[in-house]
Amino acid sequence: MKRFDVLLLAALGIVVQGSARGENFAYTADARELIGHATVVDARPLAACLHRSVANAKCLPASDFLGPHGRLAAFTDLYWLLGTAGIAAKDAALVVGDNPRERDFVAGMLYLSGQAAVTVLTRPISDGAGLPVSSLGTGTARGMLRQPIYEGTVRADAMVLRSELAAELQRGHFPTLVDGRPESAYWGETIRASRGGHLPGAQSLPMAELRTEVGRGQTRLPPGPFVVYGHDPFESVAYFTLARAGAHAQVRVLPGGWVEWANHPALPMDAETYPDSAAAAVAAQPTPAAQPAQQAGVAVATVAGLLILITSGWYLWRKNKA
Repeated sequence: MKRFDVLLLAALGIVVQGSARGENFAYTADARELIGHATVVDARPLAACLHRSVANAKCLPASDFLGPHGRLAAFTDLYWLLGTAGIAAKDAALVVGDNPRERDFVAGMLYLSGQAAVTVLTRPISDGAGLPVSSLGTGTARGMLRQPIYEGTVRADAMVLRSELAAELQRGHFPTLVDGRPESAYWGETIRASRGGHLPGAQSLPMAELRTEVGRGQTRLPPGPFVVYGHDPFESVAYFTLARAGAHAQVRVLPGGWVEWANHPALPMDAETYPDSAAAAVAAQPTPAAQPAQQAGVAVATVAGLLILITSGWYLWRKNKA
Protein backbone atom coordinates (compact mmCIF):
# COMPACT_ATOMS: atom_id res chain seq x y z
CA MET A 1 0.00 0.00 0.00
CA LYS A 2 1.27 3.48 -0.85
CA ARG A 3 2.70 5.68 1.88
CA PHE A 4 -0.08 8.23 1.29
CA ASP A 5 -2.75 5.60 1.95
CA VAL A 6 -0.93 4.44 5.09
CA LEU A 7 -0.74 8.02 6.37
CA LEU A 8 -4.43 8.54 5.57
CA LEU A 9 -5.45 5.49 7.58
CA ALA A 10 -3.21 6.60 10.42
CA ALA A 11 -4.81 10.04 10.37
CA LEU A 12 -8.19 8.35 10.79
CA GLY A 13 -6.92 6.63 13.91
CA ILE A 14 -6.36 3.28 12.23
CA VAL A 15 -3.07 1.54 12.86
CA VAL A 16 -1.50 -0.10 9.81
CA GLN A 17 0.73 -3.13 9.96
CA GLY A 18 2.35 -5.54 7.57
CA SER A 19 1.30 -9.15 7.30
CA ALA A 20 3.31 -12.32 7.10
CA ARG A 21 2.49 -15.26 4.88
CA GLY A 22 -0.47 -17.21 6.25
CA GLU A 23 -0.02 -15.66 9.69
CA ASN A 24 -2.82 -16.74 12.07
CA PHE A 25 -5.19 -17.37 9.18
CA ALA A 26 -6.23 -20.93 8.37
CA TYR A 27 -8.97 -23.40 7.50
CA THR A 28 -9.98 -26.20 9.84
CA ALA A 29 -12.46 -29.06 9.67
CA ASP A 30 -12.37 -29.67 13.42
CA ALA A 31 -12.92 -26.73 15.74
CA ARG A 32 -13.72 -28.56 18.96
CA GLU A 33 -10.58 -27.35 20.68
CA LEU A 34 -11.35 -23.74 19.78
CA ILE A 35 -14.78 -23.67 21.42
CA GLY A 36 -14.46 -21.68 24.61
CA HIS A 37 -11.11 -20.21 23.54
CA ALA A 38 -12.11 -18.19 20.47
CA THR A 39 -14.84 -15.69 19.65
CA VAL A 40 -17.26 -17.47 17.33
CA VAL A 41 -18.55 -15.34 14.43
CA ASP A 42 -21.52 -16.65 12.44
CA ALA A 43 -21.53 -15.32 8.86
CA ARG A 44 -25.03 -16.55 7.97
CA PRO A 45 -28.11 -14.32 7.67
CA LEU A 46 -29.25 -12.99 11.05
CA ALA A 47 -32.37 -15.16 11.34
CA ALA A 48 -30.40 -18.38 10.83
CA CYS A 49 -27.77 -17.36 13.38
CA LEU A 50 -30.34 -16.41 15.99
CA HIS A 51 -32.21 -19.66 15.45
CA ARG A 52 -29.30 -22.05 15.97
CA SER A 53 -25.55 -21.63 16.04
CA VAL A 54 -22.69 -22.08 18.43
CA ALA A 55 -23.97 -20.83 21.78
CA ASN A 56 -23.47 -17.05 22.06
CA ALA A 57 -21.90 -16.77 18.61
CA LYS A 58 -21.66 -13.23 17.27
CA CYS A 59 -24.13 -12.88 14.40
CA LEU A 60 -22.33 -10.93 11.67
CA PRO A 61 -23.83 -11.49 8.19
CA ALA A 62 -21.68 -10.75 5.16
CA SER A 63 -24.12 -8.06 4.05
CA ASP A 64 -23.28 -5.96 7.13
CA PHE A 65 -19.83 -5.23 5.68
CA LEU A 66 -21.14 -3.88 2.40
CA GLY A 67 -22.53 -0.48 1.54
CA PRO A 68 -24.67 0.61 -1.44
CA HIS A 69 -24.07 -1.30 -4.69
CA GLY A 70 -21.95 -3.88 -2.89
CA ARG A 71 -19.12 -1.50 -2.07
CA LEU A 72 -16.95 -2.08 0.98
CA ALA A 73 -17.53 0.23 3.89
CA ALA A 74 -14.60 2.33 5.12
CA PHE A 75 -12.42 0.75 7.81
CA THR A 76 -13.57 3.33 10.33
CA ASP A 77 -17.15 2.14 9.78
CA LEU A 78 -16.05 -1.50 9.85
CA TYR A 79 -14.39 -0.98 13.21
CA TRP A 80 -17.63 0.44 14.58
CA LEU A 81 -19.47 -2.57 13.13
CA LEU A 82 -17.10 -5.06 14.76
CA GLY A 83 -17.34 -3.24 18.07
CA THR A 84 -21.13 -3.40 18.07
CA ALA A 85 -20.86 -7.14 17.39
CA GLY A 86 -18.86 -7.52 20.60
CA ILE A 87 -15.62 -8.55 18.88
CA ALA A 88 -12.22 -7.59 20.29
CA ALA A 89 -9.31 -7.39 17.84
CA LYS A 90 -6.90 -9.05 20.29
CA ASP A 91 -8.96 -12.24 20.47
CA ALA A 92 -8.84 -15.26 18.18
CA ALA A 93 -11.92 -15.60 15.99
CA LEU A 94 -13.58 -18.74 14.67
CA VAL A 95 -15.77 -18.00 11.64
CA VAL A 96 -18.62 -20.40 10.91
CA GLY A 97 -21.36 -20.54 8.30
CA ASP A 98 -23.04 -22.59 5.60
CA ASN A 99 -22.30 -20.70 2.39
CA PRO A 100 -18.52 -20.93 1.75
CA ARG A 101 -18.34 -17.56 0.01
CA GLU A 102 -20.19 -15.71 2.77
CA ARG A 103 -18.10 -17.47 5.42
CA ASP A 104 -14.81 -16.75 3.64
CA PHE A 105 -15.74 -13.13 2.97
CA VAL A 106 -16.44 -12.43 6.64
CA ALA A 107 -13.26 -14.26 7.66
CA GLY A 108 -11.24 -12.26 5.14
CA MET A 109 -12.66 -8.97 6.35
CA LEU A 110 -11.79 -9.84 9.94
CA TYR A 111 -8.26 -10.73 8.90
CA LEU A 112 -7.77 -7.56 6.83
CA SER A 113 -9.19 -5.47 9.68
CA GLY A 114 -6.47 -6.80 11.98
CA GLN A 115 -8.06 -9.63 13.95
CA ALA A 116 -5.27 -11.31 15.91
CA ALA A 117 -6.08 -14.77 14.54
CA VAL A 118 -8.82 -16.05 12.27
CA THR A 119 -9.77 -19.71 11.80
CA VAL A 120 -12.38 -20.73 9.24
CA LEU A 121 -14.53 -23.78 10.00
CA THR A 122 -15.13 -25.51 6.68
CA ARG A 123 -18.01 -27.73 7.83
CA PRO A 124 -21.54 -26.23 7.70
CA ILE A 125 -22.73 -25.03 11.06
CA SER A 126 -26.38 -25.83 10.30
CA ASP A 127 -25.39 -29.51 10.46
CA GLY A 128 -23.56 -29.01 13.75
CA ALA A 129 -20.10 -28.90 12.10
CA GLY A 130 -19.00 -31.89 14.18
CA LEU A 131 -19.20 -29.85 17.38
CA PRO A 132 -20.54 -31.22 20.68
CA VAL A 133 -24.28 -30.72 21.07
CA SER A 134 -23.60 -29.01 24.39
CA SER A 135 -21.72 -26.24 22.57
CA LEU A 136 -24.67 -25.38 20.31
CA GLY A 137 -27.36 -22.85 21.10
CA THR A 138 -28.46 -19.48 19.74
CA GLY A 139 -26.41 -16.61 18.40
CA THR A 140 -26.46 -13.00 19.57
CA ALA A 141 -27.27 -9.98 17.41
CA ARG A 142 -25.24 -6.79 17.25
CA GLY A 143 -25.95 -4.02 19.72
CA MET A 144 -26.15 -0.26 19.28
CA LEU A 145 -22.95 0.54 21.16
CA ARG A 146 -19.38 -0.63 20.77
CA GLN A 147 -18.64 -3.13 23.50
CA PRO A 148 -15.68 -3.29 23.30
CA ILE A 149 -14.12 -0.62 21.07
CA TYR A 150 -12.46 -2.49 18.21
CA GLU A 151 -8.77 -1.59 18.15
CA GLY A 152 -7.58 -3.41 15.06
CA THR A 153 -4.58 -2.83 12.83
CA VAL A 154 -5.17 -2.89 9.10
CA ARG A 155 -3.08 -5.54 7.34
CA ALA A 156 -2.00 -3.17 4.57
CA ASP A 157 0.47 -5.56 2.96
CA ALA A 158 -2.36 -7.97 2.21
CA MET A 159 -4.11 -5.45 -0.08
CA VAL A 160 -3.33 -3.58 -3.28
CA LEU A 161 -5.46 -0.59 -4.27
CA ARG A 162 -6.73 0.06 -7.77
CA SER A 163 -4.68 3.24 -8.11
CA GLU A 164 -1.58 1.43 -6.86
CA LEU A 165 -1.97 -1.41 -9.34
CA ALA A 166 -2.65 1.01 -12.20
CA ALA A 167 0.57 2.88 -11.37
CA GLU A 168 2.56 -0.36 -11.37
CA LEU A 169 1.21 -1.34 -14.78
CA GLN A 170 1.94 2.11 -16.17
CA ARG A 171 5.56 1.78 -15.05
CA GLY A 172 5.80 -1.50 -16.92
CA HIS A 173 5.81 -3.65 -13.80
CA PHE A 174 3.34 -6.49 -14.25
CA PRO A 175 2.65 -8.35 -10.99
CA THR A 176 1.26 -11.87 -11.18
CA LEU A 177 -2.53 -11.61 -11.23
CA VAL A 178 -5.10 -14.37 -10.72
CA ASP A 179 -8.70 -13.89 -11.84
CA GLY A 180 -11.16 -15.88 -9.69
CA ARG A 181 -14.25 -15.31 -11.84
CA PRO A 182 -15.79 -17.91 -14.15
CA GLU A 183 -14.04 -18.32 -17.50
CA SER A 184 -16.97 -16.74 -19.34
CA ALA A 185 -16.38 -13.53 -17.37
CA TYR A 186 -12.61 -13.81 -17.82
CA TRP A 187 -13.00 -13.87 -21.63
CA GLY A 188 -15.63 -11.12 -21.64
CA GLU A 189 -18.46 -13.41 -22.72
CA THR A 190 -20.40 -12.65 -19.53
CA ILE A 191 -20.38 -8.96 -18.62
CA ARG A 192 -21.47 -7.71 -15.19
CA ALA A 193 -19.78 -4.31 -15.32
CA SER A 194 -19.41 -1.50 -17.84
CA ARG A 195 -16.80 -3.63 -19.67
CA GLY A 196 -15.89 -7.29 -19.92
CA GLY A 197 -12.49 -8.97 -20.08
CA HIS A 198 -9.71 -9.33 -17.52
CA LEU A 199 -6.77 -7.44 -16.06
CA PRO A 200 -3.66 -7.33 -18.26
CA GLY A 201 -1.81 -10.65 -18.13
CA ALA A 202 -4.09 -12.16 -15.47
CA GLN A 203 -4.32 -15.94 -15.18
CA SER A 204 -7.72 -17.61 -14.86
CA LEU A 205 -8.51 -19.91 -11.94
CA PRO A 206 -12.23 -19.78 -11.08
CA MET A 207 -13.17 -19.88 -7.43
CA ALA A 208 -15.17 -23.10 -7.76
CA GLU A 209 -12.18 -24.89 -9.27
CA LEU A 210 -9.76 -23.56 -6.67
CA ARG A 211 -12.09 -24.68 -3.87
CA THR A 212 -12.09 -28.20 -5.29
CA GLU A 213 -8.29 -28.14 -5.57
CA VAL A 214 -7.91 -26.91 -1.98
CA GLY A 215 -10.04 -29.85 -0.88
CA ARG A 216 -7.66 -32.21 -2.67
CA GLY A 217 -4.61 -30.50 -1.17
CA GLN A 218 -3.04 -29.46 -4.48
CA THR A 219 -3.70 -26.25 -6.41
CA ARG A 220 -2.64 -24.58 -9.65
CA LEU A 221 -1.95 -21.25 -7.94
CA PRO A 222 1.28 -19.64 -9.14
CA PRO A 223 4.35 -19.70 -6.87
CA GLY A 224 5.53 -16.62 -5.03
CA PRO A 225 3.53 -13.48 -4.25
CA PHE A 226 0.56 -12.66 -6.48
CA VAL A 227 -2.64 -10.59 -6.49
CA VAL A 228 -6.15 -12.05 -6.69
CA TYR A 229 -9.47 -10.50 -7.58
CA GLY A 230 -13.07 -11.53 -8.17
CA HIS A 231 -16.03 -9.69 -9.62
CA ASP A 232 -16.64 -7.32 -6.68
CA PRO A 233 -15.43 -6.79 -3.09
CA PHE A 234 -17.50 -9.72 -1.82
CA GLU A 235 -16.07 -12.23 -4.29
CA SER A 236 -12.55 -10.76 -4.17
CA VAL A 237 -12.17 -11.03 -0.40
CA ALA A 238 -13.76 -14.49 -0.38
CA TYR A 239 -11.27 -15.64 -3.02
CA PHE A 240 -8.41 -14.09 -1.03
CA THR A 241 -9.44 -16.14 2.02
CA LEU A 242 -9.66 -19.31 -0.05
CA ALA A 243 -6.16 -18.76 -1.45
CA ARG A 244 -4.49 -17.58 1.74
CA ALA A 245 -6.19 -19.51 4.51
CA GLY A 246 -7.12 -22.52 2.40
CA ALA A 247 -4.08 -22.89 0.13
CA HIS A 248 -1.53 -21.07 2.36
CA ALA A 249 -0.52 -18.91 -0.62
CA GLN A 250 1.47 -15.69 -0.42
CA VAL A 251 -1.26 -13.51 -1.83
CA ARG A 252 -2.69 -10.00 -1.78
CA VAL A 253 -6.18 -8.91 -2.79
CA LEU A 254 -7.51 -6.16 -5.03
CA PRO A 255 -10.43 -5.36 -2.70
CA GLY A 256 -12.52 -3.43 -5.22
CA GLY A 257 -12.49 -6.36 -7.62
CA TRP A 258 -13.06 -6.39 -11.33
CA VAL A 259 -16.07 -4.08 -11.30
CA GLU A 260 -14.07 -1.22 -9.75
CA TRP A 261 -11.37 -1.61 -12.41
CA ALA A 262 -13.72 -2.07 -15.38
CA ASN A 263 -15.81 0.99 -14.55
CA HIS A 264 -12.80 3.26 -15.16
CA PRO A 265 -12.54 3.36 -18.99
CA ALA A 266 -8.95 4.64 -19.01
CA LEU A 267 -7.58 1.55 -17.26
CA PRO A 268 -6.12 -1.19 -19.49
CA MET A 269 -7.49 -4.71 -19.84
CA ASP A 270 -7.23 -7.78 -22.01
CA ALA A 271 -10.06 -9.44 -24.04
CA GLU A 272 -12.06 -6.21 -23.73
CA THR A 273 -15.76 -6.43 -24.58
CA TYR A 274 -18.86 -4.30 -24.02
CA PRO A 275 -22.46 -5.19 -23.16
CA ASP A 276 -24.80 -5.56 -26.14
CA SER A 277 -27.23 -3.06 -24.63
CA ALA A 278 -24.50 -0.46 -24.40
CA ALA A 279 -23.43 -1.13 -27.99
CA ALA A 280 -27.03 -0.85 -29.17
CA ALA A 281 -27.46 2.43 -27.30
CA VAL A 282 -24.30 3.83 -28.86
CA ALA A 283 -25.39 2.68 -32.32
CA ALA A 284 -28.84 4.20 -31.89
CA GLN A 285 -27.50 7.53 -30.66
CA PRO A 286 -27.38 10.01 -33.57
CA THR A 287 -24.10 11.65 -34.46
CA PRO A 288 -23.94 15.48 -34.35
CA ALA A 289 -24.00 15.56 -38.15
CA ALA A 290 -27.12 13.40 -38.34
CA GLN A 291 -29.13 15.33 -35.76
CA PRO A 292 -30.22 18.27 -38.06
CA ALA A 293 -31.42 15.80 -40.71
CA GLN A 294 -33.40 13.84 -38.12
CA GLN A 295 -34.96 17.06 -36.80
CA ALA A 296 -35.92 18.09 -40.34
CA GLY A 297 -37.50 14.69 -40.91
CA VAL A 298 -39.60 15.08 -37.77
CA ALA A 299 -40.79 18.52 -38.93
CA VAL A 300 -41.80 17.23 -42.39
CA ALA A 301 -43.71 14.33 -40.84
CA THR A 302 -45.54 16.72 -38.52
CA VAL A 303 -46.62 19.05 -41.38
CA ALA A 304 -47.73 16.06 -43.48
CA GLY A 305 -49.86 14.80 -40.63
CA LEU A 306 -51.58 18.18 -40.27
CA LEU A 307 -52.34 18.35 -44.01
CA ILE A 308 -53.93 14.90 -43.91
CA LEU A 309 -56.16 15.94 -41.01
CA ILE A 310 -57.24 19.17 -42.77
CA THR A 311 -57.97 17.37 -46.05
CA SER A 312 -59.97 14.67 -44.28
CA GLY A 313 -62.00 17.25 -42.42
CA TRP A 314 -62.79 19.22 -45.60
CA TYR A 315 -63.86 16.04 -47.41
CA LEU A 316 -66.25 15.02 -44.63
CA TRP A 317 -67.74 18.55 -44.52
CA ARG A 318 -68.44 18.53 -48.26
CA LYS A 319 -69.95 15.06 -48.10
CA ASN A 320 -72.33 15.97 -45.28
CA LYS A 321 -73.35 19.20 -47.04
CA ALA A 322 -74.21 17.34 -50.22
